[in-house]
Amino acid sequence: MAAFINSLLDRLLEDVWFELTFLLAVALVAAFLFTRFGQPKAIGYIVVGVFIGPSVLNIIQGGADGESGLPESIMMLAEMGAIILLFMIGLECDLKEIYTKKSIMIALGGVIVPWVAGYGTALLFGYDAEAVFIGVTLVATSVAVTASVLAELGLIGTPVAYAIVGAAVVDDILGMVVLGISKSLGSGEFDMIGIGILVVVAVLFVVLGAWIGSKFLAKLVFNVQISGYRRKMPMSGFILALAIAFMYAFIAEAIQISAIVGAFVAGTAFSGSALRDGFRKGTQYLEALFVPLFFVSLGTAVNLGSMWDTIVFGIVLTLVAFASKIIGCAIPAYYTGMKKWDAISVGVGMTPRLEIAFIIAYYGLTKDLIGVDVYSVVVFMGLATALLAPPILKRTLKLGGHKPTGI
Repeated sequence: MAAFINSLLDRLLEDVWFELTFLLAVALVAAFLFTRFGQPKAIGYIVVGVFIGPSVLNIIQGGADGESGLPESIMMLAEMGAIILLFMIGLECDLKEIYTKKSIMIALGGVIVPWVAGYGTALLFGYDAEAVFIGVTLVATSVAVTASVLAELGLIGTPVAYAIVGAAVVDDILGMVVLGISKSLGSGEFDMIGIGILVVVAVLFVVLGAWIGSKFLAKLVFNVQISGYRRKMPMSGFILALAIAFMYAFIAEAIQISAIVGAFVAGTAFSGSALRDGFRKGTQYLEALFVPLFFVSLGTAVNLGSMWDTIVFGIVLTLVAFASKIIGCAIPAYYTGMKKWDAISVGVGMTPRLEIAFIIAYYGLTKDLIGVDVYSVVVFMGLATALLAPPILKRTLKLGGHKPTGI
């Protein structure tokens, strides 16, 4: 009987539509459970992903080299969830408040300190050849996790949120630059010209993308919306805005920065549009469907059983990841005029690594820059920082006098 049930379950899980049904159902249960205890839904999605993945129940079996065992079609939907989430967050952000000297200073501290700290920690544990790359995995902040928590708490639009999200976006851009430097060092060649080009292109994309979007594309979308109303197509403007967001994500990927950064830039471009409220309502339904898939998929990629031989290194690296981000980001935040607990909140909000760390680690694994043991440690570090940061962030925000309107 047990064999029959297992065989039936295996056949069902090979069907994309059943697997999609299963993932959405468990994500909904996790959301109800975690919000019942005052915790962010995003963390519930990640935890349930770990639970149904190879770490616990192995319902969603891990793929080769630490990949998620989910079908490629569902992984595409999951990636769409991350893009939609960052587009939504961008809609709530004022361009002038995001791209500031303060954000750049915080991001620089959040790159340099973790990179050096990660490098030194790796050397202490004997990872000489992989030390530089291990440092890179501590650099990039998970914008999706932090932004999702801030949105749930109802704090998007506050100075603390602007500082965190703005610095996190700059952080990811700098993280891709650091990755380029590490790739050059790993191959024994330092391509200074290539690194310089990457920096210039990334900055131009963010600046020009936001400017062109707000000055020209927003007007185009508005005109399409008016024309659509006349032809009884009331969602025309929203569809075009979403298409532009996907185009920005594509361009960001093409120039070697994260697609979600591109989606965020597109969102900020429409933040001053008269159609913003309509865009917000339209994306809420898409968010409810696709964002849970994104966070659950991150959890299913984790296999904690593969890292027991390196558990001490994993725990130490996680502690270093927390401390280095908080120190590297909170000190510049404080010295650029923020109050003590607000500055600490910024540092805590920058601690989650997750999808970016996973992407960097998987790249290193496939290019033989790191081994499977280091990959497992990085996955553990990313998951731990993503799970622990939200409750700590809620506490520091409360100490700073903020009253969340969400959960």
